[in-house]
Amino acid sequence: MKKGLLIAAGIFSTFVILTQSVFAAWDKPCDKRQILEAYWCDTCNEVREFNECSEIGYIWDFEKHKGEGDKTHTDLPPCWGCQKVAYSCINPDCKKYGVCLPAPGACEECFDDITSTKVWSRVLFKCPKCGQDHAEPGKGFTTKKGRHPAQIETAGECETCSVPLEIVCTKSGTCPHVSR
Repeated sequence: MKKGLLIAAGIFSTFVILTQSVFAAWDKPCDKRQILEAYWCDTCNEVREFNECSEIGYIWDFEKHKGEGDKTHTDLPPCWGCQKVAYSCINPDCKKYGVCLPAPGACEECFDDITSTKVWSRVLFKCPKCGQDHAEPGKGFTTKKGRHPAQIETAGECETCSVPLEIVCTKSGTCPHVSR
């Protein structure tokens, strides 16, 4: 009888520990990141979602944008970008305003809408053995199937050392040529 109770208590405590660790990981939304195919602007030193820096003009006023657009910030080359998305309450009077929330939806504190902030940075693929940084993933890298834009699943291996590469998110600047 005591042995059965001990086994049941052990299983229950294991379940509680696993559940707590899952919720602890879920509760750190600002640590979540995605490595996505994006665009790099040398002039701005910045990762962009679209292949030009003034995408807002492109979306809302296509004709004016194409006629007067800044031609030095168009046709940007592709790169790998590190995207972090932080969700918080949209209401500045709410306690959860500016606080990282685990997922989009409605704010449980004041029942208002949620807003999101995307933070982009450039990705480098670093070899832990030889210390070299690469702009592209290594041999044998994989992407997640069915994702658009492409999203990296594994970084692959270093061409020279055959050691798995580490993904390093490097901070990028803010484009001074685009006002929002």
